[in-house]
Amino acid sequence: MNKKRAYWIGGTVTAFLGVGLVKLVAPELAGAAGTFASASGYVLAIAGITLISFATRRRGSEAFITVENNARDRKRP
Repeated sequence: MNKKRAYWIGGTVTAFLGVGLVKLVAPELAGAAGTFASASGYVLAIAGITLISFATRRRGSEAFITVENNARDRKRP
């Protein structure tokens, strides 16, 4: 997690800003400004979740490695 801390923090802050924009700011605005604030909030929330997903991706070298129980004791052909 240390190497990808920026993704975790940036994604969390971005997602919370988006939710705050939709739930707190957009209802107070009327007309086009409210619609724009609501749409922007949804985009920010999705962008935050996407950033968090980058933090959970495996490295390319580990992409197809699976861990099985007792794999060390199994005889290989």
